[in-house]
Amino acid sequence: MRSRLAALMLAAMACGTPAWAAGADAPAAPPFEVVPKRPDEGHSHKLALGFAITGVALVAASFPLAAEGDRRYDAYLVETDVSQIENRFQATLKMDNYAKASLLVGELLLATAVWMRFVHHPNASRTSSLDTPERLTLDVRPDRCALALRF
Repeated sequence: MRSRLAALMLAAMACGTPAWAAGADAPAAPPFEVVPKRPDEGHSHKLALGFAITGVALVAASFPLAAEGDRRYDAYLVETDVSQIENRFQATLKMDNYAKASLLVGELLLATAVWMRFVHHPNASRTSSLDTPERLTLDVRPDRCALALRF
């Protein structure tokens, strides 16, 4: 009996609800604003790719150079001729320096390639208007961050 009474009361409340309560008379929401896509800037990344390939080649070349330096050091350790000891040690240092230079320059070129490809934008405008801020700006407005750093 109670469930029938509850169902009857629920049906009466649903039928008695005015149409405006559900928002039937409210105007439809306007459609979303269409934002045009930015034209593709079409930057060439050939220089960054060249730096990356050269950097990878130099890093890869540092391993055989270091291995040759190790072989020369092993030859230095077993050398018994006093006149050749200094020459073998200098040859070892020379190959180790070549390996270090190759590794460091290769890593520098790889870092430069990543910077050129993903961070640096050559056509980015750097004006001081409020629409296109500079790299470091202090802008006091309620809809913006107070300090912005862009790179």
